[in-house]
Amino acid sequence: MKTHTRGSPTVFLISLLLLLLPPTAADPSGGILFMGGNYNGHPMLYFDRADVVEFQLAAGSTHREMARRIREAGESMLEHPEEYLPPWSPMEFSARWNEVYGNNLGVLSIFCLLYPHRAGAVDLAVDYMERMAAQPSWLVKDAPWDEVPLAHSLVGFATAYDFLFEYLNKDQQEHFLQVIGNASHLMYEKSYTRGWGFQYLHNHQPTNCVALLTGSLVYMMQGYLQEAYLWTKQVLAIMEKSMVLLQDVTDGSLYEGVAYGTYTTRSLFQYMFLVQRHFAISHFDHPWLLKHFNFLYRTILPGNAHLLAS
Repeated sequence: MKTHTRGSPTVFLISLLLLLLPPTAADPSGGILFMGGNYNGHPMLYFDRADVVEFQLAAGSTHREMARRIREAGESMLEHPEEYLPPWSPMEFSARWNEVYGNNLGVLSIFCLLYPHRAGAVDLAVDYMERMAAQPSWLVKDAPWDEVPLAHSLVGFATAYDFLFEYLNKDQQEHFLQVIGNASHLMYEKSYTRGWGFQYLHNHQPTNCVALLTGSLVYMMQGYLQEAYLWTKQVLAIMEKSMVLLQDVTDGSLYEGVAYGTYTTRSLFQYMFLVQRHFAISHFDHPWLLKHFNFLYRTILPGNAHLLAS
């Protein structure tokens, strides 16, 4: 099976589309503006319904190349569903490193938004979600101590839930929300016992925290404010410490280098966007962030090829 995001959750692609949107103003008080579910329906994680129309127009003009890649991925899944759909069997699902399922579900869900009239796309996405929802666990059987596959599945599933909410019937909405809640609760519990909850600036931490935050925001949207508040508070407690530590890294580098470092920053950038959009917390003037491109650029200069080795 291929993954159309090369191991990265699909929100990396979505974040590029977000360049179309105007920036959100930071909260000058520095406080946490918890929206309390005050949204105009789904989608709400990264954009709202009005933005979808703008994305669809951009897919045929300014963002044509990006949309082409998303469309090719979606069409490939439609042409060969047996290669991409998760298995129904929990034993088969958990027998391999399975983050590919969450990654490709995210691609499929944005494909459905950009091309809503493509026959069979939504049906395939809902079938995909039903299969994932049937699993008792999204962990890998031989690596139950590693929450990264769970994180990829949670990000993809919660994102698809947000994007495709209007296409789900009431039973599916309730069932899938319960699945998101169960996965988020497990991630929340693990954040107190696993290293990523207190060991900073490595790639598992932002990956898992963004998954918990994504699930929290969807839960918040559906009115489960108490759980969402606890989960979000834990994410902020962890990630804001990382942001403080990064203030001392004034050259924009990461000790994990480019290969694992870009895996770290992919989720770190998602985190920055989500907390700005939903809580008015801005890190876009962060000294590390302002220099990070320079770090990446220097690694492709002559003489630095060894830094690109994974």
